Amino acid sequence: MTLARLATLVLIALLAASCSGNDKSSSSTTTSATTTGTTSSSTGARPPAPANAALTVGNRDLYPLLAGKLTRFVSKPVSANSATIVQVAGIDSFWAGKNANQQVLVKVDLKGGRPPGLKNGQLVSFKGRFVKAPKSTDSLGVKAKSGAPMLKQQGAYILVPVSQLHLQ
Repeated sequence: MTLARLATLVLIALLAASCSGNDKSSSSTTTSATTTGTTSSSTGARPPAPANAALTVGNRDLYPLLAGKLTRFVSKPVSANSATIVQVAGIDSFWAGKNANQQVLVKVDLKGGRPPGLKNGQLVSFKGRFVKAPKSTDSLGVKAKSGAPMLKQQGAYILVPVSQLHLQ
């Protein structure tokens, strides 16, 4: 384990330990983590993404494209390596990326299983496929405060089988 990765994990653990479990939103300038499955908004700085963080379709880096439309990637396979859970949207959905401007919604296909324990700031790797976003974002656990405008702008999200989701 590299020193930078260890430092990032320690910082995430310290931030998570300092957060209140009853807090439904964050107005502080530091990262807020939640383990209750509620949605929280984040306006603060996050630890930098790991140097090996990647979000790709084929060999194409998606991070620079996340501020625009993603519909051209619908049905294409996508993979992530050490992406950050920027914000938990629901018990089986989250925003993955680098920050609030470079993120994409990920919906976990539970296939009848238990939802994973998602936390803001957690690193995640996965393999999935882009899917066209529905007109109503409620079915994905996305509300106005948790990214509905961004999802509508992007027009697509990533569907990941639970077996292909790896939390770090």
